[in-house]
Amino acid sequence: MKVGIAAGVILLLIIAGFIFWNPSPIESPDSEQRNSEVDGEAALVEDGTYTVVAEESKVNWSGKKPLIEGYVNSGSINVQSGTISVAEGSGDGEFIIDMNTLTVSETKAKPGKESALQGHLKGEQWFNIETYPTAAFAISDISAHSDAVTTFMYDVRGDLTLKGETHEIMFPAIIYKKKDGTLYAYANLEIDRTKWGLTFGSGTFFDNLADNAISDMVALSFSLVATKAE
Repeated sequence: MKVGIAAGVILLLIIAGFIFWNPSPIESPDSEQRNSEVDGEAALVEDGTYTVVAEESKVNWSGKKPLIEGYVNSGSINVQSGTISVAEGSGDGEFIIDMNTLTVSETKAKPGKESALQGHLKGEQWFNIETYPTAAFAISDISAHSDAVTTFMYDVRGDLTLKGETHEIMFPAIIYKKKDGTLYAYANLEIDRTKWGLTFGSGTFFDNLADNAISDMVALSFSLVATKAE
């Protein structure tokens, strides 16, 4: 369905936030606000090509060592490019994330160590951006919840390629269209980072880590803006 294909645009941001557990959530608008912003056919998308507006989109990540209270790091990664083509209720697309733009925000756990952590995450023990400078996502399926007309909720599915490995992921998202035709999408999701070979600090793979253990589960909060190409 057209509304489902629209949601595909949002999936590229999964890659961008694929790092750690417990991010600062991005609040999605409530139902009353969404209903006031969306035109008569809520979240319906016309055939055409849609482009992500990277500078108006937002991706947050954060991670923690679960055995140390308050030990949380956070940051962001930029979208390099993203498009999706929609035709007669079906579509395809390619989404690229620039892993070189991974940043670490100020941390309370180890203030002044942000640049060191950023370099560590970009290195061979984590994302190895010299070998894998980008990540990608391919859409495979999107389906609307039974109450999507009022809640704008969808289930999205696709293949995430990160650090040379590809696995399928699925998550719920809120997608809607404002009166000017701009698409907005919001989602919170969790992924097991070890499936992509990101095993550093994992208690599942290494013994005797004590409070240096890092959670295997990844959580991401994001919002996305996308516009139809003229």
